[in-house]
Amino acid sequence: MKALRRIGIVLMSVSMIVGLGACGDDDDNNTGTGGNLPGQGSNGSGGLKAYAECPDGNHPHLIDLGLPSGTKWACCNVGASKPEASGGYYAWGETEESAAYNADTYLYYNSKNGWIHIGDDISGTEYDVARAKWGVPWRMPSLDEMKELRDKCTREWTRLNGVNGIRVTGPNGNSIFLPAAGYRWNGTLGNYGSGGYYWSGTLNSDRVHYAYGLYFYSGYWGWDSSNRSCGFSVRPVAE
Repeated sequence: MKALRRIGIVLMSVSMIVGLGACGDDDDNNTGTGGNLPGQGSNGSGGLKAYAECPDGNHPHLIDLGLPSGTKWACCNVGASKPEASGGYYAWGETEESAAYNADTYLYYNSKNGWIHIGDDISGTEYDVARAKWGVPWRMPSLDEMKELRDKCTREWTRLNGVNGIRVTGPNGNSIFLPAAGYRWNGTLGNYGSGGYYWSGTLNSDRVHYAYGLYFYSGYWGWDSSNRSCGFSVRPVAE
């Protein structure tokens, strides 16, 4: 796994090494391998209809990948109007984008109190940007749901309408596209087109200034944790 991580790191430009020191994978804890609100349907999650593929351009849609838990995944990121769009970049627990991403700008850190605890799992809470932007039943995925996606699905590095990313195909043959949207650190966008960084709602309890996420490059995908103040993508789920 360490070798796989080095493959991803090679893809990073020299100019972004400083940013990745804060926003990259947490090597000490590597154990892993807005559009408009959608219309209400007659079945699926909380009144939302689940689909095999997007039926039209009115994103987001809820896609059924046939996962054992019954979790369905959104077709696009929070802040995006189509599956290949990057959407917004959010620090963990924040519900608005920022001009810069670091500890000094992070809402839940200050020099007096340090890193403020907002929950071990913020999925579905007031700190969940998916819930804040899209409403019930949308929410951030948990770490366990990201592990399920990684373990039960296959992934292919590909392009959608000229955008690099991975096609994630579930046990039932349905799929979603995750764009390689990169990350934001300070005022800079890093690794756009070569890496994807997606927050879960789960805190790293061993390092409370870190939270877990799903990361991928052309030859690797897995889960790990990063500094909470990093600007990452969010791909919502619903049951």
